[in-house]
Parts: sequence; structure tokens; C-alpha cells
Amino acid sequence: MKKRTNIIIIIVLAIILLLEIVLVKLGVFNTIDNFIYSHASKIINNTNTLIFRGFSVLGTEIFILFFCLIWIILNKSRGVAISVVVLASTLLNQVLKIIVRRPRPNINPLAVENSFSFPSGHTMIMVVIGGILIYLLWQKRGDNAKCNTKCIARNIILTVIICLIAITVMFSRIYLGVHYFSDIIGGITSGLLFLFISYYYYTFKFKVPYYPGKRK
Repeated sequence: MKKRTNIIIIIVLAIILLLEIVLVKLGVFNTIDNFIYSHASKIINNTNTLIFRGFSVLGTEIFILFFCLIWIILNKSRGVAISVVVLASTLLNQVLKIIVRRPRPNINPLAVENSFSFPSGHTMIMVVIGGILIYLLWQKRGDNAKCNTKCIARNIILTVIICLIAITVMFSRIYLGVHYFSDIIGGITSGLLFLFISYYYYTFKFKVPYYPGKRK
């Protein structure tokens, strides 16, 4: 990705996030938020609750620390860089929550959350972690000239699996009654924004060798 393209994407995502914050403050999303939850609540039962609580664990602090620790053990230099990105994204999420100060949904939640609602921290961390994994997956293929059709097919399957897991975690937050649909949208936008900002600094600003890219 060229530096100019990266900057344009960052600006566009920042504008979209600001627009989403304004719309949330104005209550524009209320109708669609209620519509989405009303349909999600129709499938509530003990089995589904157990399943979605399980997926929801993937966005918790314990899982985040475990993910960072595993990467540091596997590859210290790259693991530290990835950990900085992941942990910094959780910090940014908390800052955004404090700025927006949106209360949690006023319903009977199936999980307990005490922080503010927008943007969804679970969603943001899934976008960041998923984005990192997909980037590294395809970056590895780009560095391997011998990657054949079978290799490409494998990468596509893994990418789909990562995306499906992330989407399931996002939906679990609505199902459990701790987030609005618009919180999920905000989490996706803020997660993507942080990913492209991180890519910019690692690739063009700091020029870290294990984050190769076209530098100008």
C-alpha cells in the first residue's frame, strides 16, 4: 500500500467515526438498534447463551494478554510490535468510551458490564487482532514465491474463518444485551482506523523491517 493511499484511508475512517459519534449523540441509530436487538432476542435460550458467552470471552482482557504473550513467545521482536498495537487499541477504546459516554442498553443483559457502551471494545479488538492475523497471513504468501493455488486456497479459508469468528463475537455482544448494533459499527470503524494508523507508523514512519511495504 502506498503512503498516500494509507493516509487517505485514515482520513476517511476518521471522518466516518466522527459522523457515527454525532449520530449516536443525536439518537439517529435508536430505531435500527432496537430493530436488530428485537430480532437477536428471539433466539435467546440457554444453549445459545452458553455459546455466545464463550465467544464473548475472545474479547476480554485475559484473552488479549494471552494473545500478546503467545506472540512474544513465538517471535519476540514481532510479538512486541503486535502487542503494542493490540494493547494500545484497548486504551484508545476506553478513551473513546469516556468521550462519548453512552450508557449500556437499558434491557435485561445476560452479561455484566460496567463501562460505557460506544464503541464496542470486543468488536474493536476483534477487528485489530483479526486484521493483524489476516495481514500476516497474506504477507507471508507475498514473501513466498512458491505459494501455489493450494496455498492461496488455504489462506482464503483461514481468512474466512477469522472473519466468521470476529463476526460471531460481535453478534454475541448484541445477543447478550450489553451493546447496541451502532456500538458494533463504531467498534469496526475505530478498529480499522487504528489498524491503518498502526500500519502507517510501522511501515512509513518507523520503517520497521518486519512490516514491509512500499515506502516513499
